[in-house]
Amino acid sequence: MNLDGSYFKIRYTSTVDTRLLQTFMVLARTGSFTAAAAELHVVQSTVTSHIKALEGELDVRLFDRLPQGARLTDAGRRVAAHARDLLDVERRLHDSAGSRGTIAGEVVIGATESLCAYLLPQVISALATTHPDIQVHLKPLGTANALQGLGRPEGGLDIALLLDDVVATEYAARTIGGQAIELVAAPGHPAAGGHHDWQDLAAHQYFLLEEGCSYTDRFLRDLTAASATRPRITRFGSIEAARSCVAAGLGLSVLPRLAVVDQLANGSLCRVNGPELAETPLHLVTNQRRWASPAVTTTAEAIAQAGRQSR
Repeated sequence: MNLDGSYFKIRYTSTVDTRLLQTFMVLARTGSFTAAAAELHVVQSTVTSHIKALEGELDVRLFDRLPQGARLTDAGRRVAAHARDLLDVERRLHDSAGSRGTIAGEVVIGATESLCAYLLPQVISALATTHPDIQVHLKPLGTANALQGLGRPEGGLDIALLLDDVVATEYAARTIGGQAIELVAAPGHPAAGGHHDWQDLAAHQYFLLEEGCSYTDRFLRDLTAASATRPRITRFGSIEAARSCVAAGLGLSVLPRLAVVDQLANGSLCRVNGPELAETPLHLVTNQRRWASPAVTTTAEAIAQAGRQSR
């Protein structure tokens, strides 16, 4: 089958139910029949039947079914590029027809774990009141994967929200605020009292996020550059895991203030008095090559407002 060019698009528009394409794109993004079914609010067998119907219509296998999930085939990746274009056209058509009505549609946001957990829920809550027909999906991702999700059709992202010092990208990026970074310990930890310089801090155990997290990488560079002592580091992929280890008195961590504000307030964590840590910029990124629906632009502005208010 020829998947290249106008023939493919014409065949799509004339024969393929766009509901099948929607299911296809959600499965491509999630990589899981179970997750796709949950997001689409259907049973898993419906997702399976939609994919089989689309594969039958196009006479090509779109996914490899693997123990760890569904992975796009080469043909599936080519189909995804055209499917996203067609679904954008359909969304634009519906938005145009309902231009005087409510703003509706789905928006997929890729963001760091701390933003998904502590900033974006308030945005979603506010949108549920002002624009109840906008459905927002969150996908916890690091900077590199979020930018890939904006560029790849199967990535499925409409917006990337990144907590990073510098975002090098070809896409439309704007800085909408910043987040204070806190060096924290349990109240009973030796570092909880007094003032500590870099040399003092290097003697402690640290629970940091994985490499690629800009504020933890920056902290570690400063810590190792200023001390002859090699600090003991344990890396986690989860803020919750790092924060729990610190609360148990096992060591220190550097985390966004929004991720520890409640613990600082209730006394389960305390600030360590040491070198001042720079604020980390908060960036909102969209792919200007794709049409942005009213739902996407409305959500982006709500995020920008929340970012400015959270500083």
